[in-house]
Amino acid sequence: MGNDNLSEKPVIMEYLSELIHAQMEDRIPQPLPKGVTLEELQETAKKGQICYLIFGSLLKLDIPEADAEKMRPSVLNSTIKTLSQVCAVREIQEKLEENKIRHQVLKGAVMKHIYPRPEFREMGDIDIMIYEDSLEQAEKVVEELGFVKYQTVKHHEIFFKKPFLMLEMHWSLYDQNVDRNQSVYFKKQFRAEKKEGWQYSYEFSKEDFYVYLISHMAKHFYETGCGIRNLLDIYIYQNAYKATMDRRLVEEELRKCGLLNFEREMKNLSVIWLDNLAGDTFYNNLFEYMLDCGIYGKGENGVWGQLAKEITSDKINKRSVRMKYYFPALGYMKEHYAWLDKFPYMLPIAWTCRAFQGITRKGSMERKKYLERAEPENIEKVRMIYQRLHLNFKK
Repeated sequence: MGNDNLSEKPVIMEYLSELIHAQMEDRIPQPLPKGVTLEELQETAKKGQICYLIFGSLLKLDIPEADAEKMRPSVLNSTIKTLSQVCAVREIQEKLEENKIRHQVLKGAVMKHIYPRPEFREMGDIDIMIYEDSLEQAEKVVEELGFVKYQTVKHHEIFFKKPFLMLEMHWSLYDQNVDRNQSVYFKKQFRAEKKEGWQYSYEFSKEDFYVYLISHMAKHFYETGCGIRNLLDIYIYQNAYKATMDRRLVEEELRKCGLLNFEREMKNLSVIWLDNLAGDTFYNNLFEYMLDCGIYGKGENGVWGQLAKEITSDKINKRSVRMKYYFPALGYMKEHYAWLDKFPYMLPIAWTCRAFQGITRKGSMERKKYLERAEPENIEKVRMIYQRLHLNFKK
């Protein structure tokens, strides 16, 4: 863990840890420190989907009634939503089992039961993987349970059930349009086993679930950034299983995915944050970046994966950043325009195509605006984060 250049941790970093531990330990937290406001904490909790932990802890303090009135409904709603989600997952599994459909519950629906209490781990939607060619049959099953198909996105279909249940039904464990290496890994490395007492419900081993947890986090981080709840997931999972998990196997599989360095840094940060250990400037910057991202990041953050590859010089200015963003190197462009492999001399044409697509896409325009207003020191800070994490994704 890097600690040769120790620096003072942000006050909010320390106090968020205190609030989380106080709620999990069912005790009164320390009073608000100077430099941290209730408004800031409420915004952070909402953006990071950790309202139950933060608000539940703050409500034990003597805070203004106006603030308490804002927080109580969130805590109650989170409790009700968790109960509904847990019951829905069980009901869906039983119906899929009854219809002999091979399936696997993923992500937050599993993590909920690793936290000390399910409500401690909020989640926006239920993720379920459907194996083989059973998607249409599975759709009918969940529709019979009251879910209505909302839309198809990338490698999953989204269903909604009033008043607030969201279901994502996956036919692939990984989006092939994010990273070719990991897409192949999760397609070929299927090692899920039958859950005890079930014939058609599958689950990962402790090691494989952790690898998938890290891979999903890294995908979000690379594309748009991701929030601090991911660090809490790592911390909770490690504390639950590090004594029984085969670390050698985990590292071997993470290396295959190209995520070993990313996992080590994120694991380090989770311990620095939640065990209140000393960290260096890199970890402070990384935490503040993730704190600002919310749970699934921001569209404008999509520039950093590219720029971390493109800019290797120590000299950073707005002009050099714009040039690298608008005119990426051949290696990067090949990921998006496969025909450049045979016709590399047509790189200027590929740049023109990219520019035209950028004009017509809202996300691209947002990233362009972000680059125009970003200060060089902030660009350098985040670029260094991405370079140190070694997320060398290739489409």
